[in-house]
Amino acid sequence: MASKTVEDVLFPGIDVRVDRVSDSSDVLVVEAVSTASPGRCPDCRKQARRTHSSYQRDLNERPLGSHRVIVRLRVRRYFCDRKSCSRKTFVEQVPGLSERHRRSSTGLTGWLRSIAIELGGRPAARLCRRLRLAAGRTRLLRLLTAPTVPDRAPRVLGVDEFAFRKGCTYGTVLVDVEGRPGRGRAARPRLGDVRGLAH
Repeated sequence: MASKTVEDVLFPGIDVRVDRVSDSSDVLVVEAVSTASPGRCPDCRKQARRTHSSYQRDLNERPLGSHRVIVRLRVRRYFCDRKSCSRKTFVEQVPGLSERHRRSSTGLTGWLRSIAIELGGRPAARLCRRLRLAAGRTRLLRLLTAPTVPDRAPRVLGVDEFAFRKGCTYGTVLVDVEGRPGRGRAARPRLGDVRGLAH
C-alpha cells in the first residue's frame, strides 16, 4: 500500500502544502500554504499574473478526535490587470478549503449547515457544543438558505394560521394550492410550498 502524506490525510485533493503541525492542549494548529495556480478575479474572471502580497488567515476546521483544528492558511493577494475592472486586487480562495468572508473551512461549513437543517437553532447549537464546534444559534441559522421562489405569482392561495408559541406569537402561512402535489385533497404543505410568514 502506498504511503500517504499529511496533505493526503488532512486535505485530500486540495492544493495546499502543510508546513507545520503543532499540538497545544486540546487545539491542533495546522500551518499550510496554498499551492494552487493563480486565481481569477471574482468580478471580471481574468486570471491573475502578478502577486501583490501574501497573508495568513485562520480557518476553523472539522475536529480531529478530541482536538479542535485550526488551519493557518497562507494565501496570496493578486493584482487584477484588466483596466476596465473596478477591482484592483483580490485574494485567492482555495477550492475545497476556503470561501470569501468565512472563518470556517468549506468542510466545516457543510457540517454546520447540515446540523442546522436537521435541528434548527438552539438544539443545533447545543449539539455543536457537544461536538466541540464553535457555532452559535444565530450563525447556524444564517447558513440556511430560503427555498427558491418561482417567477410566476400563484393564482390560488391557501391560508393557514398557527402558533409559534400558544397564546403569545402567531403566524400565517400562504400556500400555492395549484403548485403543490396532492391538490384537491387535504394534505399538509411542504416547506417548499411556503410563500410567506406574517406576524
